[in-house]
Amino acid sequence: MSKVCEICGRGKMTGKNVSHAENKSNRTFELNLQTTTIEVDGKQKKVKACTKCIKTARKSN
Repeated sequence: MSKVCEICGRGKMTGKNVSHAENKSNRTFELNLQTTTIEVDGKQKKVKACTKCIKTARKSN
């Protein structure tokens, strides 16, 4: 299972953990993916979408 939003195509992002002593180590930021149903051309379709896309879709309806 890939960690990619099926609507916007966003995936994992990388960055750094920074401690109080300014030590830096690599880390990954995962998306908050949820399985939801959306309506496409009058049909219900199940997709894995990030919460940002779900929130935007609810605002437009």
